[in-house]
Amino acid sequence: MNKWRLLLPLLACLLMTGCWNRVELNDIAVISATGIDWKDGNWVLSYQVVIPQAISSQSAAGNSAAVNVFSTKGESFRSAVSKASQETSRRLYFSHTQIVIIGQEAARKGLGPFLDTYLRNHDSRETVSVYLSKGSARRMLEQLIPLEKIPGAAIQRMITNEEMNSSTFRQMTVHQVLLDLLGTTHATGLPGLTVSGANENVERAEQLTHTSTPSKVRLSELALIAGDKLVGWINNEESQGVMWLSNHVKKTTIPFACNEDGNGPKSSSIRITHAKTEQHPRQSNGKWVMQIEASAVGTLMEYNCEGDLSKPKQVEKVEKLIEGEISSIMEQGWKAVRRQKADVVGFGNTIHKKYPKEWSQISDSWPEMFSDTEVKLSVKVKINSTGMSGSGFKKEQKKGGK
Repeated sequence: MNKWRLLLPLLACLLMTGCWNRVELNDIAVISATGIDWKDGNWVLSYQVVIPQAISSQSAAGNSAAVNVFSTKGESFRSAVSKASQETSRRLYFSHTQIVIIGQEAARKGLGPFLDTYLRNHDSRETVSVYLSKGSARRMLEQLIPLEKIPGAAIQRMITNEEMNSSTFRQMTVHQVLLDLLGTTHATGLPGLTVSGANENVERAEQLTHTSTPSKVRLSELALIAGDKLVGWINNEESQGVMWLSNHVKKTTIPFACNEDGNGPKSSSIRITHAKTEQHPRQSNGKWVMQIEASAVGTLMEYNCEGDLSKPKQVEKVEKLIEGEISSIMEQGWKAVRRQKADVVGFGNTIHKKYPKEWSQISDSWPEMFSDTEVKLSVKVKINSTGMSGSGFKKEQKKGGK
């Protein structure tokens, strides 16, 4: 009998259990992307809200947009978010946010408030990707993108595709941004977004029924952040140089000219399938010297130069041409970040790891010392395949005519 007296309360507890912190889909507005702008002394936050009925496979509304975009503003982030209840029937739910786009003016104001709020918000994820827009962040959220119903998801897939196939930019999550800005050099680089084409927004679903759209969202330029503020932009070619210098190249295609001086049309190309860059710092006459050693392996995809690739000497000559091209790309990247005094290539981190005592003495003046650093480049390329043709098409054509 005593045993039953003990078991009855336990059974009652089991029957009364439930999901005390459950979230009903009908009560929330799922945010797929967030935009941050600074206008007239206020933070303007824009939200790309997913419309469940529009993305449902059973929905007949084929010409309706799958998202709705609206904005709120306030003197602080949380005050702007709290005002969303004044114009939406559901609570904003940020746990499924995939990207955050920061407008240029907001980035010049500073990323500090955004990062601080993100760290304190329990339903925010540090795996969210961060981008910068030269114009309004809201405009980016309003653009519909072909092939994908949810624009935020489309941009996320775009950077993943870019990172694995071109390596001009890399995906930057909130976590990585925090590591960079709270780390040794307090600098980072963020991929930029722009709307290219005609000055017309693609914000209606019926526009996607045509074979082409008047404008499109694309990745363009790298934003340089120092401290927590935007200090400048560098173009795509310079951004690729930064990726080579900082060992972030995964796969990419390098076009190259047939002349040793690099002049002339770059009508030949190699597909880099593996790349690695090492940084080796040392001091010389009171200045820092950074020895960059890059190695790459790839497959020749186009060859429009003279010479027979069945001969090892000619292959070595082509490898030298590619090495010169990669060196030129890295040099462009170095000149760009040197000019902005933004160490987004990780030189300071490398010095800190190898010479911690010396770093403690120069850390405060590193931005100036960074621009005075001497960079020496060394590139080694290995062609692992030249394809089935030993020489170019034109040469083979001439042989066939004899």
